[in-house]
Amino acid sequence: MAVRRRDEQQEEPRKEKKKRPWLTMVLVFVVLLLGSGYGYLYFHGSSIKVPVPSQEKAARPAEVRKLTLEPFVVNLADPGLRRYLRVKITLEYLSPYLEEELNQKLHRIRDTIITVLRSKKTEDLAQEDALKRELLAKINAELDIGQVKALYFEEFIIQ
Repeated sequence: MAVRRRDEQQEEPRKEKKKRPWLTMVLVFVVLLLGSGYGYLYFHGSSIKVPVPSQEKAARPAEVRKLTLEPFVVNLADPGLRRYLRVKITLEYLSPYLEEELNQKLHRIRDTIITVLRSKKTEDLAQEDALKRELLAKINAELDIGQVKALYFEEFIIQ
């Protein structure tokens, strides 16, 4: 009987050991499945884009329009020196109605720009931002319908 008790005691743990490998394999499979799903979402999930058309259209800025003026060549107001300035200017604006007004008043705008530039000395031109602000203010004073948003120097040569 003593022999049988040992056999019975040995058979019981064997049954438990058979249950544990299945449980361990299922847990390992679930962990691997979750890990691979997380890895896929981590590396490929950021490339998934959800379009939001209503917000994109609402946040879209108005179309920017531009008018590039022919180059200006003016003498500077330096006493005793013969220096001149060659500058090419582009005006930027938003309103489509302003294009027609700019074309109608182009002669007045060019005259305003020439008048401002001829009154400057060489040292006055070192501050481009101040010159841009002054030109914008004078050009916008000539306009009735809209305003020029920005002014850019495409060429700026002093000789």
